Amino acid sequence: MVYTFVRFIVNVCISCIYKFEVQHKERIPHSGAIIICSNHIHWIDPIVIACKGTKRTIHFLGKAELFKNKAFAWLLKHLNVISIKRGQSDIGAIKNSLTVLKENHTLGIFPEGTRVKEGEEKKAEAGLAMLAIKSKALVIPIGISANYKIGSKVTVNIGEPISLESYYGKKVPKEKMEEISEDIMNQVRKLVSR
Repeated sequence: MVYTFVRFIVNVCISCIYKFEVQHKERIPHSGAIIICSNHIHWIDPIVIACKGTKRTIHFLGKAELFKNKAFAWLLKHLNVISIKRGQSDIGAIKNSLTVLKENHTLGIFPEGTRVKEGEEKKAEAGLAMLAIKSKALVIPIGISANYKIGSKVTVNIGEPISLESYYGKKVPKEKMEEISEDIMNQVRKLVSR
């Protein structure tokens, strides 16, 4: 309820500030477990994806520091944000993410783990591949191109769904998961218009 209301209000607001071009929206399945993964250039990226990318409710991973303020933490919780402690294996965040996917919902991840300026790169974390393999969820790569200046164009380019089916039920070493995550992140980078 809170999510739907906030998304409606925010969508109206951002539509007045930016010009949006969303490419290949049909590539996001209407049902089933999916992981949306995107580049992260600005704090507004998850809002753009939630409002413009899909009508599905997205459970984004958000850094634990965002939950320090009680009122803001309440809002984030009602917007389905999953708190994650960066720089360590956060078992609670992993369990919560897997629950979301096992219930055939949508998880939103920024594989580089933090904001990265457009044109720069940071290695993707292994968690993306691990969650996709354990949950058998499709991965939907999204490239966002924007400078977020008032009145500017924001392009949301949605890539083809990626299945990691060949790894289901297998023991995959961490190094291989990092490699798979980086391969997916490279697909995201190709979707960013230069």
